[in-house]
Amino acid sequence: MAQFNRANPLNPLNRELERGIIAACRLAQDEPAVKAMVLTGGVRRSFCVGDDFNEARDVKTKAAVEELVDRLTRLYVAILNVPKPTVAAIDGYAIGGGVQIALCCDWRVGTPTAKALGWELKYGLGCPIGAYMLEKSLGRAATSDIVFGCEAVSVKWALQHKFFNEVAQGTEVVEKGISRAMALGAYPEITYRRTKECVNRSFIVGLQELAPIAKNIHVEGFLSKSAEVHFARILRR
Repeated sequence: MAQFNRANPLNPLNRELERGIIAACRLAQDEPAVKAMVLTGGVRRSFCVGDDFNEARDVKTKAAVEELVDRLTRLYVAILNVPKPTVAAIDGYAIGGGVQIALCCDWRVGTPTAKALGWELKYGLGCPIGAYMLEKSLGRAATSDIVFGCEAVSVKWALQHKFFNEVAQGTEVVEKGISRAMALGAYPEITYRRTKECVNRSFIVGLQELAPIAKNIHVEGFLSKSAEVHFARILRR
């Protein structure tokens, strides 16, 4: 199990957390004793609320924006490339990049109080990668609910559209995620791995092809300073 242990219980996504997730993915991939991987923010902690605004506020140049897109693409591809079962155990909030990390996993377990949302457009941030991943995973209509609605979706919605594959009580979400990972990890390894490679191949290729377009969209957004007011308001809290 790989738990996101930021001091902030919301688990904002910064460089250190990105590196930790990628390292966990490499360990899961390379270590024969590891049969499956669970990604979680823990119990009564958020899964991940997306970009750490303390880092994001420093993204002010074209080069910095492009480097951010490259980092996020590497993170998502690292999760998608894990050949073994991957499960996201989600409590609290999954926002932006947190939604996208969850979508990279094979299976997602939520709680009755978990909240998934994409609020980027509402606050002047582009959402090309998130929109692509949602459309690829859940379909166009579900993508509209999250990307254009910019509000938390209900647990009923999350189950209906398969953002959550199952729901556990809050205190049991990690245990349920581990149980599901163990069940998936008991499948014959070769057929699981080869099937997963087929399922994720077009997902990965699409992400890599989208990266240059996403860079242009984010450059326009960041250089227009449309998100600065939002960053400033959040950081003053």
